[in-house]
Amino acid sequence: MSSLRRTAEKELQISNPDKVLYPAGKFTKADVARYYERIARFLLPHFRNRPVTLKRYPNGVFGEAFYEKDAPGFTPRWVKTFPVPRREGGPDINYILINDVRTLTWAANMAALELHPFLHRVPRIERPTNIVFDLDPGKKTNILQCAEVAFLLRDVLTKLRLKSFPKVSGSKGIQLYIPLNTAMTYDATQPFARAIAEVLEKAHPNKIVADMAKNLRVGKVFIDWSQNADHKTTVGVYSLRAKRARPYVSMPVKWEELTIALKKADVDLLEYEPEEALHRLTRVGDLFVPVLKLKQKLPKEFASLSKERPRRKTPPALVDYRAKRDFARTKEPVPELPRSSAQGSRRRFVVQKHAASHLHYDFRLEMHDVLKSWAVPKGVPLRHNETHSAFQTEDHPVGYLEFEGIIPRGEYGGGTVMVWDIGTYEVVEGNYWKGFLSIFLAGKKLKGEWTLQRIESEEEKTRWLLRKTNGDAGVIPANANDVSALTGRAMEKIAADKSTVWSINRNGEQGGGVLKKKPVNSRRRTATPRFVKPMKATAVSELPEGDEWIYEVKWDGYRALALKHGNDVRLLSLKEKNLTSDFPAVREAVRGINADSAVIDGEVVAIDSKGCPSFQALQNRASSGRTWQIVYYAFDLLNLDGEDWTKRPLHERKQKLRELVADSEVRYNAELAGSPTSIVRTIQSAGLEGIVAKQRESVYRAGTRVTSWRKFKIDKSQEFVIGGYKPNAGIFQSILVGYYDRKKLIFAGKIRQGFNPSTRRRLLETMRPLLTAKCPFDNLPSSRKSHFGEGITAEEMKELCWLKPELVAQISFTEWTDYGLLRHATFHGLRDDKEPRAIVREL
Repeated sequence: MSSLRRTAEKELQISNPDKVLYPAGKFTKADVARYYERIARFLLPHFRNRPVTLKRYPNGVFGEAFYEKDAPGFTPRWVKTFPVPRREGGPDINYILINDVRTLTWAANMAALELHPFLHRVPRIERPTNIVFDLDPGKKTNILQCAEVAFLLRDVLTKLRLKSFPKVSGSKGIQLYIPLNTAMTYDATQPFARAIAEVLEKAHPNKIVADMAKNLRVGKVFIDWSQNADHKTTVGVYSLRAKRARPYVSMPVKWEELTIALKKADVDLLEYEPEEALHRLTRVGDLFVPVLKLKQKLPKEFASLSKERPRRKTPPALVDYRAKRDFARTKEPVPELPRSSAQGSRRRFVVQKHAASHLHYDFRLEMHDVLKSWAVPKGVPLRHNETHSAFQTEDHPVGYLEFEGIIPRGEYGGGTVMVWDIGTYEVVEGNYWKGFLSIFLAGKKLKGEWTLQRIESEEEKTRWLLRKTNGDAGVIPANANDVSALTGRAMEKIAADKSTVWSINRNGEQGGGVLKKKPVNSRRRTATPRFVKPMKATAVSELPEGDEWIYEVKWDGYRALALKHGNDVRLLSLKEKNLTSDFPAVREAVRGINADSAVIDGEVVAIDSKGCPSFQALQNRASSGRTWQIVYYAFDLLNLDGEDWTKRPLHERKQKLRELVADSEVRYNAELAGSPTSIVRTIQSAGLEGIVAKQRESVYRAGTRVTSWRKFKIDKSQEFVIGGYKPNAGIFQSILVGYYDRKKLIFAGKIRQGFNPSTRRRLLETMRPLLTAKCPFDNLPSSRKSHFGEGITAEEMKELCWLKPELVAQISFTEWTDYGLLRHATFHGLRDDKEPRAIVREL
């Protein structure tokens, strides 16, 4: 073992060293740690005293990932941090500083595959040491086009007497660094970078774009100048990347190497796997050494913009208080409920002492907009390796986190509830859905690491093991053990106070519960509204005519029921999947309707400034930018203040619905005026998906497909079930889709269009867990191939990968062939709001 490894592991053991993080080549967590140990002497000089954002992949490159800005509560004391003020105000972010090999190895142990440092060093966080241009290839371009643009950039910078140094990003682009190491601030560097990018865009409009809108980047290279800001980070030199199944390194290159790659038109010359990167360093050394030392100044017109901006200071009265505390580890003082962190993995937890039919403790973790809950009869274990059974119970609404009071006798869980402990938790490792979590709790009483492991089911109750790990918990003082962490009250005092009552739906409906603070004899509120299975329209090839029909726009989005109860709003898909946390703007809009309790049927849609929808923008909303707005179009009212409206005629339901949403941000899906022919013409010219015709007197028949509602699509498109794919070079060439005819899945065609590298990677990640040896299609193999749209022969079937039929995709196409196959089909995205067995051929 090397001396570096001994230093790194002096206080650190690599957990789960054999866990595969990159599936291609089976590159494990131990391999990641070993790479960072060996690269450390080259990497650390570039990272020293730079705040770093960690991009963590606890379950590997194809698992869920998140950015960790704030140092986790389980950060060891020897890891250096630096507080940086938030742009929006509030408590500082305590960024990690990777100044030594031990911290680097610790980050690797957290599966921090990518390391993203700032351009500045602490404490001068207003002063970047470099300028960076991030060259990002748009569709139909690659790293070679980025190399061409890098040379154009170098030419301009050379005329300004500025030297520049390129590195490949380790993904698909190139980054160009201009060392400064002088008293320049971001006030000068960002305007300079933007001006250079815009000059080049004007000179080479067919090659370069300086605008961030992705739709402008097709066939061009985007020069991202915006990275030159005090709140932006760029992937660090020698960092691994987690973009593909195999690890690649963000590596400095020589200008001559870019020239050779361009001459040979070979992108592989600009890709470096870890072993190759390490070997290269022993051969050519660190090409970025000049970036550390070279001093350069910007032209005078930009240098004059550089002004030192004072950092936000700590109020004088708190200087001593702050100096004596490490805020990466302590939450004191806690004048209010703990807040979850949008920066990383920090979320809230609560342990409630619950005197119901049997005294027990309820352990709850905030997760996916609900509280995942367990009943722990013996309480949370406190001694190292002590293990207690934890029986999973129904999810609770997040509002239950602060509940302390009484659940009335006769209701589910009736008894007295105390907030025994409350605080935040962070995931150290694991995945709830896979049945294992290692978590760090930072509560008022509990501090340290615990694990939760799912083992079996007992009498329909899922059993987990809650185990204390990594040492004993801190001693809880006797006077604190039997009183509330919120109010300091004992169970007897809480039971005697009748002002706080939690009312629960007797059917144990998920999220059903209302915190009430009221006189004992006050009137009960309306019961929590329940999910109603949506009614479905029948597809038709022409619209019906007559005064008994009304016509509405058919939106291309997610069908969703909005359930409002007081200030609580839930959005549920066709499959009753909770979409609330996915669409916060819609949740806030529904809160504004003029009703205390309601169930509304509608569609979540992404629209541009002209009101045109895009299903792809809805799917990619996290990266779609401000040009797309997420809205909710309401078209039916199913329940109002506890009263069932489904038996009333449609025109009455819509009239009332219009009144309810009039003063809110919810959009009313109004009736279209005119004849069917003129309506079709209008919808077609507006670029909308289609029209739904509904009988004015129709009632709402929950969960059924009816002919009183008929949908007419302008363009041919529908949902299909994915049953397999054709692999190609570690990814896939096409997907195989079908539809159900009675209980048989019928093959409908191969889909090759509609994929970019990102969607291919994400879709493959989703498909892999569903691999199976059995072909799910009833009508394969085909005996022949058609001219339009291919069948599949028995020989070709040997080359295909089959899937369990659990994924639904939105597909557009030009026509059905005579052989029953799709022609010119295009993938538009997955539909997780649709049930596979409900997918049939529509026309």
